[in-house]
Amino acid sequence: MMGTDERYLAPGSGADAGRPSLAMQNPPDMEFNALNLLLFSVGKVLFGVDADQVARISAYKNEMDEDLFWFHEVIGYGEKTVEYHTPTIITIRTTDGPRHVIIDSMDEIAEFSPNEIGLLPALLEPFALQRGIWGVLPRDGSIILLVDFNRLLMEKRHEEIDLKLE
Repeated sequence: MMGTDERYLAPGSGADAGRPSLAMQNPPDMEFNALNLLLFSVGKVLFGVDADQVARISAYKNEMDEDLFWFHEVIGYGEKTVEYHTPTIITIRTTDGPRHVIIDSMDEIAEFSPNEIGLLPALLEPFALQRGIWGVLPRDGSIILLVDFNRLLMEKRHEEIDLKLE
């Protein structure tokens, strides 16, 4: 019989089957480093990125550059028209050098405990990971999608290479 603090995901066919949930892997009595997240929204969807991935933040001034991407295009909003109210350029540290992404409505850099982060449902996880989304964070009655910009930009590079090869 399991104790009250030993909860596991229901068995299933996914790779996470039987793995303890993130909250249960990190019991509350253990010390953990806080995660600092840069919070922003694009098209009324809330996102967070590890602030350590961000090298610089600057105002968007109608720059045009081959290495400058609109977040909604990279994340995959499809054909939906997205309106930016306060576009901001964030420079991302990558192994290939800095890359630049335009985000909107930058909110704040806030500190969160890893215990607050939820796992993605197994059904959505493969698609979400391709778009750099690795977790969810409930906050004030909303859900923040957590984005790994390095993974997202790596997928973008793969798509660009595939297009060049065609």
